[in-house]
Amino acid sequence: MTVMADPIDAPPPASDDSEATGAGGSGGSAAAASGLHRDDASGLPRPLAAMHVFFSSWRFPVLMLAVLLSFDIFQLAMLVIPKADTGIGAFAEEFRVWCYGLNQETGAFETSYIAIFLAQPAVMCGVLAVVWGKQVREVLRTRPRALLPYLAAALVLVSAVLVSLVGLGGSASAAPQPFPAATLRTAKPAPVVALTDQDGAKADLASLRGNVVVVTGIYATCFHTCPLIMGQLRRSLDALSKAERESVRVLAVTLNPEHDKQPVMLKTAARYQVKSPEYRLLWGEPEEVNATLDRLEIARSKNPMNGEIGHANLFIVVDRKGQVAYRLTLGERQERWLTDAIKLLVKEPGA
Repeated sequence: MTVMADPIDAPPPASDDSEATGAGGSGGSAAAASGLHRDDASGLPRPLAAMHVFFSSWRFPVLMLAVLLSFDIFQLAMLVIPKADTGIGAFAEEFRVWCYGLNQETGAFETSYIAIFLAQPAVMCGVLAVVWGKQVREVLRTRPRALLPYLAAALVLVSAVLVSLVGLGGSASAAPQPFPAATLRTAKPAPVVALTDQDGAKADLASLRGNVVVVTGIYATCFHTCPLIMGQLRRSLDALSKAERESVRVLAVTLNPEHDKQPVMLKTAARYQVKSPEYRLLWGEPEEVNATLDRLEIARSKNPMNGEIGHANLFIVVDRKGQVAYRLTLGERQERWLTDAIKLLVKEPGA
């Protein structure tokens, strides 16, 4: 059987210099003047022709498959690497907390988080296999050694990214910054928040005066940052004493009011294992909800192609007197600050 040579491996076609120069050479002189040499098969400049061959042949899917599989192996490794104070062990523990919802006190994971993180590369691998599977199988059968440079490139790429992440994680945890309570403190009246919670009860921020209230925004079909928001809230509240926690309330306003009605919010509360009155997941008419989000200054935008909502990841911490004291976000440092802010505000006198 004769195997056709891959286009990118074929030598470039020879040019007829005598024809280009002897017959006036308008085409040849134009190419020479522009400095671009074109591939005769595609008509594209050679760099673009090489890119075209890379993305349309087995090379691109092989590289991507190797990267995605390497990333899934990395994620599985994060589950079993022992905890340590520094290096890869410290990074793995931080990864488990932020990405897998690890409760460091109980050792329990959020299994849905693990499933989501592992499924995403697997789904992308499936798409690549459907689109490019025939080409990949052919080269695997006829020229398996041709795969090696692309597998090596994927390994180098993934290793470089992971080494960078571990290095950043180590440097970030080496010098924790204390909570700058006075510098970050604000004192403006909290906006009106009057919606309905997952149990169908009216929820009004003003009626919670005397408590420390954390207000945030999530939505039911968000599987990226919303679980991180709820995980950070849970860990911050878990770090409080029983007495401190009794005077803390959480209001999570839906970012997708067209979809998130009471049955949806009730299921969302069950998924996050939270209950009223400590956690109240708020919904309402879209006009009411959007006006509330605007007053809270929670930026968001919906992608019309897939319905995903890009949004600010905010924790608006309201003191006992109904004043917005702090606005914090996601992150290891921010989580420590959120816990410290709540502890500080709980000690303050009420209204």
